Amino acid sequence: MDLRQLGYFVAVAEEGSVTRAADRLHVTQPPLTAQIKRLEQELDVRLFVRHRRGVDLTDAGRELLGKARRILSDIAEVTESVRHIGDGRAGRLALSFDSETGWGVVPGLLARYRRERPHVVLDYAEELGTAVLDAVRLRRSEIGIVHLPPVEVDPDHEHRLDIAVIHREPLVAVLPRALAQQHDGRVDLADLAAEQFFAPTPGAWGGLYAHLTEACRLGGIDPAIRIVAQLATAVAMAGAGHGIALAPAAVRSLCGPAVVTLPLARYVPVVETAVVSRRGDALSPPADGFRRLAMSTPEPDVLGPELAPGRKRADDSWRWLQQR
Repeated sequence: MDLRQLGYFVAVAEEGSVTRAADRLHVTQPPLTAQIKRLEQELDVRLFVRHRRGVDLTDAGRELLGKARRILSDIAEVTESVRHIGDGRAGRLALSFDSETGWGVVPGLLARYRRERPHVVLDYAEELGTAVLDAVRLRRSEIGIVHLPPVEVDPDHEHRLDIAVIHREPLVAVLPRALAQQHDGRVDLADLAAEQFFAPTPGAWGGLYAHLTEACRLGGIDPAIRIVAQLATAVAMAGAGHGIALAPAAVRSLCGPAVVTLPLARYVPVVETAVVSRRGDALSPPADGFRRLAMSTPEPDVLGPELAPGRKRADDSWRWLQQR
């Protein structure tokens, strides 16, 4: 007894006719009849009572029909499940992301991935920027998502991570509304030198601390810096009039009516977000699918018309990660 015989048997039983079953299966009647007879011989039992109008099931045939349907259904389910796992539509994905990408790139990316691969179980962890790299290096996560700092390193360094930029956005000033109203659409960091800047502990917001210090260097200022754990805290402090912050443009989603974000008047490197994986490791199908989805976003360095003038790409900023 094989699966083809069971499929033929179920078709004949459901149609009540060898002729109609042959039409349904797109086969001729003689081989179908031969397979049914062979099945009866193997089981040493009659499965059908033949008559002029077609066939009726015997008691043994009715017993076999229920079990044959379950067997065929189980085989179809196993086949589909294995295919889903093989092409990444099912399985598990361990993902780590920088806490400050959690309100920028990550939500939309996870939503798209869930729609396309609803049967993949996501084991995700929110980490500090450097901890994301450690999670990938130590294989606790297959994929990491981090902000990249604007730092170049020796390109001949031995690399252990593969990095692909998936998003670019400008750095903006996060100001109390009253202070923002003193500036005409854009703000020069030189005009903010006397303000207190809120900044993360180096590594806590991925590469954003390095972006802050580089922006201040390019602006020729050396401001007072107050370290805070979360970017949301910096935004809240700015809204309360206690200082300002620099952050990727997606910070707008955190800003209430007391806070305004303004583009910077002078060039500073854009903030790049990257997907990171361990070099040399073959990605699982779910992880490969995630990486492909992340890289399939539209042109990643489109900053928007209000932010585009005077911008410059920071093409090599990602190399900082490759020395980690």
